[in-house]
Amino acid sequence: MTANRKTAAIDMSLVATAAGALSVLCASTAFGGVLADGRWVFPAMVTVVAVAAIGALGRRFRRPVAATVMIQLVGLLLVLTAQFAEHAILGLLPGPAAIADLGKLLGDASELVRTGVPPVPAEPALQAVVCLGLGLVALVADLIVVTYRSPAVAGLLLLCVFAIPASLADDMLPWWSFVAGALGYAVLLASGGQHRRWRRHEDRSQVAQTLFGRTTGTVAGTAGVIALLTGVVFTGVGTEGRLPGAVPEEFGGTDGIGLQPFTSLRGQLNRDRVVELFRVRGLREGTYLRAMTLRKFDPERGWELEGLTQGVDANAKLALPEGTGIMRGDSERVEIQPIGYRDPWLPVFGIPLFVSGMGRNWRYDPAAGIVFTQTNQESHPYVEQFLVQRPTPDQLREAQGPMPIAPPYLDTAGIPPQVADLARRLTANAPTAFDKAVALNRYFTNPSNGFRYDLKTAPATGSDALSDFLFRGKRGFCEQYASSMAVLLRAVGIPSRVAIGFTPGYRDGDERVITTEDAHAWVEAYFPGWGWQTFDPTPLSDGRTALPEFLNSELNPSQPQAQVPGQPVPSTPPTAGSQPGSAHPDGADVGAARTPREAEGTNPWPITIGVLVLGLALLVTPALAREVRRRRRLRAVAEGAEGAAGIAWREVLDEFQDRGTRPAATHTARRVATGFIDDHGLDESGAKAMRALVVAVEREWYAPAGQEPDATLLETLHGVLDSLRRAAPLDWRSRLFPRSVLQFRHANR
Repeated sequence: MTANRKTAAIDMSLVATAAGALSVLCASTAFGGVLADGRWVFPAMVTVVAVAAIGALGRRFRRPVAATVMIQLVGLLLVLTAQFAEHAILGLLPGPAAIADLGKLLGDASELVRTGVPPVPAEPALQAVVCLGLGLVALVADLIVVTYRSPAVAGLLLLCVFAIPASLADDMLPWWSFVAGALGYAVLLASGGQHRRWRRHEDRSQVAQTLFGRTTGTVAGTAGVIALLTGVVFTGVGTEGRLPGAVPEEFGGTDGIGLQPFTSLRGQLNRDRVVELFRVRGLREGTYLRAMTLRKFDPERGWELEGLTQGVDANAKLALPEGTGIMRGDSERVEIQPIGYRDPWLPVFGIPLFVSGMGRNWRYDPAAGIVFTQTNQESHPYVEQFLVQRPTPDQLREAQGPMPIAPPYLDTAGIPPQVADLARRLTANAPTAFDKAVALNRYFTNPSNGFRYDLKTAPATGSDALSDFLFRGKRGFCEQYASSMAVLLRAVGIPSRVAIGFTPGYRDGDERVITTEDAHAWVEAYFPGWGWQTFDPTPLSDGRTALPEFLNSELNPSQPQAQVPGQPVPSTPPTAGSQPGSAHPDGADVGAARTPREAEGTNPWPITIGVLVLGLALLVTPALAREVRRRRRLRAVAEGAEGAAGIAWREVLDEFQDRGTRPAATHTARRVATGFIDDHGLDESGAKAMRALVVAVEREWYAPAGQEPDATLLETLHGVLDSLRRAAPLDWRSRLFPRSVLQFRHANR
């Protein structure tokens, strides 16, 4: 019978270990919302299982906790080396070359996290950083769940696992990841949190029934239903519909936070496929579709949305842009149908005159030329009537007079001296503002100057990214070119801003189709009377730009027919593997039109340090909570607060509970005090102080109201606590994870 019982019994520490690993793996499913494929799943499983198994072996051979943790860290390093290092010794051991490989992967991961747009392919660098993070989480969870037997506390750690992909994803995480997380946490709770009377070894059938029984199923099912409703019903939760520009407080805006305008669209720009965004009817010639303009240049953060006003109602006749008095050109009417687009910015062509059909609560800022909303709403087909100006080069050369625009459009603060010198040299022979603008545009598009379009910027050689691009790298995509030319224009006294939007796309019958590959950034320069005119310094060679006729005739004098009204644009849709026409396929052009800082070096240490700091914060939280509670009680006793004796008594109870003693609720204070004195061997002074405290407590509880407080109560309390610390000092484990905070139920009575 005894042998059969042993055979049927299972070590509960192994159950807790498995439950902890399962909960981490279930929580890791949240990464499915930001990683486009499942290549990370198997390495993550291997990492988590290895860390948990090493912890179980350490406890099996009765290794000290600190030693077990160190061995788990070494094991984590070995697992990462075996899976991701190309130069591991014997395929497993982390030599200097292998460490360098891992460091490079972490650096690459940092760059991908900074510039990538979810969902992104699970490249080895991202796999490595995910495995590192999950390995550390599994280690801390194993420590909390098994060593300190507090599975409920591990829920905070699992919540952090969800928080990381949730902060990166533009959309709600997949509902099934919430269901998996709920299931894992329910099993974790059942493994120890609700069954405090379990022995070290329990019957297998009883354990199985408890872990996967009705209670656990109810918890997991309820959480799963909530997750399902959350994922299906509240998919609008996120960044959509919130305007990040600086607008009046009463309009609900926030202060400028850098360039974060296309928060929702960035999530649609990925490397795997081309997403159709708009279909346009009635557009007679290629024209840029503008979503927003940026007027503030910060040398550290790039071009930012700043100065946006509350604007006017966009459903009425629209005011002319500030400083635009000449309205010569062609009026056009187009129908725009959003397909895969949802954002608080409504893209428009040319100078908008009327916009209708997009719904209520849309505003128009004439100074910025932006149509926007502050409400979260679905995209609707809309109609725009707009003006396409057709100034000639000579008319722009003659454009002179006052500039009724905001001074920030001429702000040159932060422009490096060498950049300003370059602008002056390039425009030294240009007599007018228009000739200067053309000269600067030509500097980028003339092949002899060495600039080329590339989805990757050149490696950084200094701290000034703008100078790096202009003088050394000379490689990048539209955001680098637009940002740089706008700065050069201001350096020679020409008002400028960066525009963000789309090129005209391709023809499909009588419609134009605009996709994520048409996302683009260009420059708008101001000319008195004519207002803001388009310049595009990005040296594209695929014919998808839409240069205005005045600029095309100056840049390509031998080919004036290259850009004329009605000129066809490419009539075949782009493929996912084709060279993008105007934007980084992962959305970098749209989401971060700032000075080219992609070339800056990356450092893997911030990610590693951040994970370690997070783990350390979770470890010290219980001890910090206990200390705060202790200090608050001592202060209340010292000040003679109402119920001071009861407060002192609760502090004494917590001190004994931290040492594993929890009295029965039915015992009187005298009986509890006697048990404390005997069980922990308090010295004579401590026993005397304990009896005095009991007298003070009974007087407070049972004596008539209005009794004077005991003036020696604080001294009595300190006498009890000091004696207890001498007789039964706390070990470091009890200090770090006090039972009175974590509500441990394994009391030693």
